[in-house]
Amino acid sequence: MKRKFFSWIALSLLALTTPSQAQTTSERDGARRGQQREWSLVWSDEFNADGSYNPEVWEPEQGFVRNHEAQWYQGENAYQKNGCLVIEGRKERKKNPRYKAEGRRDWRSERENINYTAASLTTRRSFSFLYGRLEVRAKIPTAGGAWPAIWLLGKGMPWPSCGEIDVMEYYRINGMPHILANAAWGNDHNQSVWNSKKIPFSHFTDKDPQWADKFHTWRMDWNPQSMRIYLDDELLNDIPMSQTVNGSVGKGINPFTRPQYLLLNLALGGDNGGEIDDKAFPMKYEIDYVRVYQQLTPRENIILSDPCILADSLSQTYYMTGTGGQLWMSKDLNMWAGPYRVTETNPDSWMGRRPEIWAAELHQYKGKYYYFATFTNNAIKIDTVRGNVIPRRASHILVSDKPEGPYRPMADSTYLPATQPTLDGTFWVDTDGKPYMVYCGEWLQNWNGTMEKIELKPDLSGSVGEGKVLFRASDSPWSRDDSDQTRPNKVTDGPYLFRTGTGRLGMIWTSWVVKDYTQGVAYSQSGTLDGPWIQEPQPITPPNFGHGMLFKALDGRWLMSVHSHKSVNGRYIRVPHLFEVDLSGDKLVVGKEVE
Repeated sequence: MKRKFFSWIALSLLALTTPSQAQTTSERDGARRGQQREWSLVWSDEFNADGSYNPEVWEPEQGFVRNHEAQWYQGENAYQKNGCLVIEGRKERKKNPRYKAEGRRDWRSERENINYTAASLTTRRSFSFLYGRLEVRAKIPTAGGAWPAIWLLGKGMPWPSCGEIDVMEYYRINGMPHILANAAWGNDHNQSVWNSKKIPFSHFTDKDPQWADKFHTWRMDWNPQSMRIYLDDELLNDIPMSQTVNGSVGKGINPFTRPQYLLLNLALGGDNGGEIDDKAFPMKYEIDYVRVYQQLTPRENIILSDPCILADSLSQTYYMTGTGGQLWMSKDLNMWAGPYRVTETNPDSWMGRRPEIWAAELHQYKGKYYYFATFTNNAIKIDTVRGNVIPRRASHILVSDKPEGPYRPMADSTYLPATQPTLDGTFWVDTDGKPYMVYCGEWLQNWNGTMEKIELKPDLSGSVGEGKVLFRASDSPWSRDDSDQTRPNKVTDGPYLFRTGTGRLGMIWTSWVVKDYTQGVAYSQSGTLDGPWIQEPQPITPPNFGHGMLFKALDGRWLMSVHSHKSVNGRYIRVPHLFEVDLSGDKLVVGKEVE
């Protein structure tokens, strides 16, 4: 009797579960930066109930679809029975509803009759994933003309630039059956580039003459370095991600750094299936289960500066970003999947090909998701002050329709003056109903860091007018530059705005108390961004906790995310932390740390 897990149906683009929901394997590995991570089942369909497959997960393709195949795809050829999804190929004759007797036709419409039917199911609308382990246990038909497959496709670009991963294909090559493990992407001429391994079927049947009568497990381990495809733990193909980059038609993007969705299908004949054995019907392709695992990292093992967390109520998921331009995802704030690169900047802009990305924040506004971040192009020098060469650095905004991105530039190439280094932009809608960016003018140029605001266009695609200084680093009574507490610090970092329960407008921000990175708070007397801003006399976080932001957790609690500094084996690192906060009164009160 086969082992069964739960079936957890994910309707977001990247599905995750908490460790208490997910079946965690005992396998662990030493992840990047020495973090200990564990494979956790984050999505599966076990096909346990007899009857129809789940229509909220699997969408059937319809008609003659691709590769000049002989079968007409229809959803009724797929069903669940005895704990399996069965995709059935049938020899049946019916009229082709797309037949055209005259006029412009192609191979789909020039066939007057349908002679064979089968099914192809996809998760295009329900589930895609980026990186992890895909595992499918199945028994495949091997008769003449059979072309079963387990594969993945990307979205957002046409084939082949969208990327294709064939975890399993079976068909005949020069009359000889083979099992294939492939990936495809696009070149400069919109043609496919393939990394393909074709293994003669005899390689498997020589070891087990009854191989075709048994279930077997196909697996793909996919990470930022490679895609490794296995059959019953035998490595079939190892595809380096460094090679899978699109040409100019695909904008030089690596399609396998984006989510892909699943397809399970049984094709017949066509370009690769070969001559169909009419005595073999009905053909049955049986799938025991489909499972996707990902490696989750405990929050305390993540190394990240300037952590910002968006609690997205639509997907019931937390999204964390910060310095580095990458994204983590979690269902419970404790175990996180990632990191994933989610930014796609314009290499022809002032940012250059690979800008540094600092202090990113995520904000949801009018149905879209915005990525506020500091971008630095060290190849462009804008100033030299007191011997310090200042590179082109500025706050900028990217946009996406989904919290997991990808985030791309909007209309305006700049938001802030090219001659001024700015950083740590955040978002606020003021009492006038207008959106604003609040940001820091870097102390390396002005030698007394500023906190400034600039109005944004209604869709945040650019700025309006000029920036206005709200306060300066020297206004703070708590940030000090020397041990005798006489000289104010020069740094302004990490603004984030909030309102208290009484409606008071506040701003948390970060500077230094000698050698300690620390966070304070200021309040606006007018209740608007224009202030005047009155600084609280003492910091609100312990020493070495800073660059905070606030978010309302999915359970209703208000929390603050900050990072701490520590030295590990001589290496200076920053780690995200969470603190409870109370906003119910007239002031923000920082509570205990969330363990």
